[in-house]
Amino acid sequence: MIVFVLCLSGAAAEAAIHPISGNHRLIDRFVEDGAIVPRGWIELVAGYTDYQQGGRDLVAGTVVAFRFGRDVEAGLFGGMLDRRRSAGTPLFGAPLQEEIDGAGLADMALYGKYRALSGPCELSVGGRVTIPLGDEQAGRGPGVFQYEGFTGVRKSWPRVTLVGSAGVAGRDDSQAPGAAEGRTSLKLGVGTVIPLSLLWTMMAEVAYESARFAGEGGNAEFVIGFDWRPTNFLAARGGAGAGLTGEAADFTAVLSVVMFF
Repeated sequence: MIVFVLCLSGAAAEAAIHPISGNHRLIDRFVEDGAIVPRGWIELVAGYTDYQQGGRDLVAGTVVAFRFGRDVEAGLFGGMLDRRRSAGTPLFGAPLQEEIDGAGLADMALYGKYRALSGPCELSVGGRVTIPLGDEQAGRGPGVFQYEGFTGVRKSWPRVTLVGSAGVAGRDDSQAPGAAEGRTSLKLGVGTVIPLSLLWTMMAEVAYESARFAGEGGNAEFVIGFDWRPTNFLAARGGAGAGLTGEAADFTAVLSVVMFF
């Protein structure tokens, strides 16, 4: 009788935990994930970033992702950026000669990836290009195209999903004040997606990128977030993070609403 009760309670606990799909993604390394969205993803994002050196960023944007066929995903990131930096603080590899404070278009990123391996272990390869829409004289971008190639892997178990990624990104010399030399950077990321209940999921990740421009250092940060799904077609996501290196952001917060279709 005791064994029967324990079996029933274990089955109930398993049933209360939802399965993880390609619609459960990390906050920072969304693109590099090995998974593919089941159909479509539209996310409205608001973010705040604070820097120890003096300054902050406010972001309002959109993330759009679509699946094409069985194993191809493509999408874009775009929006507005309100940036404030004090004179003398580093930006794109060079110290600012004067304070910047203003809002406008941010750079836009387009990406695509192909899932080469599916199942409990998923493996994808892809690329991303960043289009310089932000005003480089106002500090909202370096004013150059940036290109990235990456590979991502995801392994799922009933109670936890692990995600890893690696990539290389390149860019020309900055067109922003200071004109720092562009570097080829290495990007690494590792994270986990953990179902907590039928409605709640936790995401945690660590991401690193080596110097993008001469005069910069590497950038590493930790982000933890939660995903709440009141319906099968809507999710609210939020997260907070902190820098792990001197030039990384001191604090980052993001809130978003996702619509699935």
